Amino acid sequence: MKICMISFHSCPYSSLGGNGSGGMSVYLRELTARLVDFPDVSVDLFTRAQNPICVEAKDVSPQIRVVQLKGGPEHPIDRKDLYEFIPEFSANLKDYIYRKKGEYDVVHSHYWLSGLAGRYIKNKLGMPLVHTYHTLGFMKRRALGQKEHKCRANSERQIAHMSDSIISPSTEEKESLVEEYGISPSKVKVVYPGVNPRLFYPIENRTILKKMDYRQDDFVLLYVGRIEKVKGLTNVIEALHILNEKNLPLFEKVKLIVIGGGKKDEELAENKEVSRIKRAMEQHDLKDKVVFLGSIDQALLRKYYSAADALVVPSLYESFGLVTVEALACGTPVIVSQIGKMKSIVKEGKNGFSFRPDDPVSLCQSLENVFMHRSRLWSRTSIREDVIQRFSWDNTTEDTYQIFEGLIDGRFWPKTIFQPGGSLQPV
Repeated sequence: MKICMISFHSCPYSSLGGNGSGGMSVYLRELTARLVDFPDVSVDLFTRAQNPICVEAKDVSPQIRVVQLKGGPEHPIDRKDLYEFIPEFSANLKDYIYRKKGEYDVVHSHYWLSGLAGRYIKNKLGMPLVHTYHTLGFMKRRALGQKEHKCRANSERQIAHMSDSIISPSTEEKESLVEEYGISPSKVKVVYPGVNPRLFYPIENRTILKKMDYRQDDFVLLYVGRIEKVKGLTNVIEALHILNEKNLPLFEKVKLIVIGGGKKDEELAENKEVSRIKRAMEQHDLKDKVVFLGSIDQALLRKYYSAADALVVPSLYESFGLVTVEALACGTPVIVSQIGKMKSIVKEGKNGFSFRPDDPVSLCQSLENVFMHRSRLWSRTSIREDVIQRFSWDNTTEDTYQIFEGLIDGRFWPKTIFQPGGSLQPV
């Protein structure tokens, strides 16, 4: 089986945590690495060239190749400004397949921008198309009350109808897709992402915190992820302010470590959301309570997960929340918004607590709960064992492979093709 994987806006083998990278890149790394364990599987992963010296192909392993194609200027561009370069990238992808005589069995596109390229290749070359949204524009719009790119809503709808199969990370997202786009539920397959137990595991010391001059009895909160409005980090600042206003003992001990947002001295300094958060910190006199570390190597994350007393995930919208299961695999309890799959990942009072999204008062109560009831939570070992039993990249890959195989041999459902007149017709 030869797989054409499309990740237009972000190369999964670049650094994580910056703008446009993160959970999706982790997903692609883990998935591709395991797909090639199946007999006769190879993956060509196509992404936009962001450096003129990196165009064309590079072998990551004997069965995984990353191919960078021109799609706009060959330097990093915010994904919000990439839409106009999709036609160039798509045409170059088609030409590459022709030139190399690539005979792919299935196309798997990721995020709506890549989905447009996948739709183009399906239309031109007749290959079955599987799509994974990772985030949905209409869901973000509901959470934030603001519009996404003007072409995103219509593009995501077209991709929903054009795809032969859609892989969704949760039943909640599947139900939203079916309701919003009127597609058949059988087209959407729920496949949970996993967690890598060899990468994320408990470390029994907090020496990494000494660099920040934290005291042994400090209560350390950790945030990991991109820094943008939809991630809800401002609500953590507001919750800390409420703790201070209520004069609670927790406030004297609490510290917040923020990981993500790009390189500390470059992207982080230019991030508008970081500036907004820092203004809120100054307004509430919380500058000594928060430290921004920028993005760090994924292999180092387990040290911070393990050292923290709790991970906080304050997102207003999240398709799954990979950092949640990563922290739990390190034995660290989590405090999460009651949204999407995260609602069922957390078992209240056992591996963490949840709170109402976009509600600092509710978040403050969860902070107090985890602080006061730490001794009643499961042990680190039990927290870890529970999550790695429920979420496995091996299971993710097996389910994904079965979807590919079912499409290729026609077992699952009729393929959908794009007709010149614009209508969608089952074959």
